[in-house]
This record gives sequence, structure tokens and C-alpha cells, in this order.
Amino acid sequence: MNPQSDRKMTMKRILIVSGTHGNEINPVWAVEQFGKIHNYIDNDIEFKYTIGNPLACEKGLRYIDQDLNRSFDLNKNSNFGNYETKRANFLVNQFGDNGNYPCNIAIDLHTTTANMGTSIVMYGRRSKDFCLAALLQNKFGLPIYLHENDMQQTGFLVEAWPCGLVIEIGPVAQNFYDPMIIKRFLIILSSLRAEIRNLEKNITKLPEKLTVYLHKGSIDYPREKNGNIKGLIHPERINRDWQTIKRGDPLFLDINGKTISYEGEEKISPVFIGEASYKEKNIAMSLAKKEIIFSTIEWIEDFFVT
Repeated sequence: MNPQSDRKMTMKRILIVSGTHGNEINPVWAVEQFGKIHNYIDNDIEFKYTIGNPLACEKGLRYIDQDLNRSFDLNKNSNFGNYETKRANFLVNQFGDNGNYPCNIAIDLHTTTANMGTSIVMYGRRSKDFCLAALLQNKFGLPIYLHENDMQQTGFLVEAWPCGLVIEIGPVAQNFYDPMIIKRFLIILSSLRAEIRNLEKNITKLPEKLTVYLHKGSIDYPREKNGNIKGLIHPERINRDWQTIKRGDPLFLDINGKTISYEGEEKISPVFIGEASYKEKNIAMSLAKKEIIFSTIEWIEDFFVT
């Protein structure tokens, strides 16, 4: 779908963020290893590396005061004194559009305890994001989780940059190194420059369409009136992220052994099933609907405009 063109890419600076959550240690190791192997600058693409939440990494905690990956609504954030708010402001001042080292693209690396495999998370429908996500899905066949229209979940890091994606890999336990997870991050990071440059030179073409899983909402564990959990994720749902379910399929198993089923009318795909860190957010799993989105030339044109 890419017509021949004389597009010339100006310098692109890509911010690679690891350790946004301090107990997700595999991305930190992967970026450190990647930085030792690859040059910071390669022709017209430069990598900048940063640890999102260094104090949380030092302590092996997800965060210190609040989730850093929900702290980038800088105009709405009133918790100016807490560590993550200060850290979000620092990162934007350093690497944001008007920062000391402005970056065009942010890639935020995460792991999950859920069986998500290797996937892409997008926030909203920015054309630059679609272009980069389409490149990666075309190269690696990665599922794309499109998260939007959820006022309970806002302030994500990559939204503070003109273009940004999350790479999410699991399952892996928190604070546990997994060499295979690290290898997956290295493969994706190693391909970024080449894929962008090949698109610029019309060597690579965007696919005609891409498949996304559109966020439709999240559901909590069944709970007692006092807030205690009274039901667990059903055995038929565990480790079955991305699998489509229909009305009547089991979701939970309560303390008396009774099955609680999905009652929605449309077929849907649960994702982040049983993610350990989401329990505090009252999320047992999120629900997404498969959608086909057709590529447009505007994605590419916008991607190469700074």
C-alpha cells in the first residue's frame, strides 16, 4: 500500500524505557544488554535509554507512592509531592517534545504475570502509533491490545510522547529473571531501526490491515460486601488470554464451587487474566473485542513528519 516517494527521514530519537514498574526486572536487563551491543546512534536513528522508576527498581517494588504508568496526566495530577509524579515530570522535561533531549518515539517495556505472550499495547488511535504497531505486527505477528475510553485507567507513559507503544511480555513472575523473556525484548529492539528505515525506503510496506483487540472494560473478582474476594478465576480461563469466549462460558468459580459465567451478548477476548499487580486495581481481567483496522497512507506520512 506504500506508493513510491522521496520521503526523507529527519533524525528520529527513540526513547527506550525499562523499569517503569520496579518489580519488572527483565526489561531492565534486556536494555542494559542491548545498549552494550548496539550503537546509540545509527545514521538517522538514535536510541536514548532510561529507567522509568529507579527507586522502585532498587527496592524491587512496583512503585513507591503510586503507579508511574498512571502518572502522566501532568495537567490533572495534584499529587505533586509524591515520587512518581516528580519522576513523570522529570522524564517529560528530559525526553518529552520540549525536553532537553526530545524524543519522537517512546517504547515502554513491560512484563506481566498473565499469559499474554509477546504483545503490543496502544493507547488511543494516533496514526503514528498505528504505523509503528503495523510494522511490528507485520514483522512478528504480535497481537495488539488497543486501550481507549477507560476513565479508570489514564495517564500512561507513552501518551506523553508524539508516538509511543508498550511492548508487554509474559508470563513471568515479578522480580524473576527469565532469559527467554529477555531474548524476546532483544529481538524486538534489534529490529526497530531496520523496520523504520525499510519503511522509509519503501523496502517494507505496511500490511493492508491489522488486527487489534479493542478494550471494552475490565471486571473485578466476585467480592463480599466487605470487599473480600469470594471467587477465583475459573480453571478454564487461566492462561487463556486472547481466546474468544461467548455467553455462558465460565469466568469465575466461587467459594462454594459455583461457576460464574460470562453474560454478555457479544463474543469477547479476556486479556491480562489474573495479572498479579491488577488485583489492587480491582481488576481480575480485561475484556477486548477483536477488530480489523485498514491501513492508510496517512499513517506513514504522519510518521515521517516531526
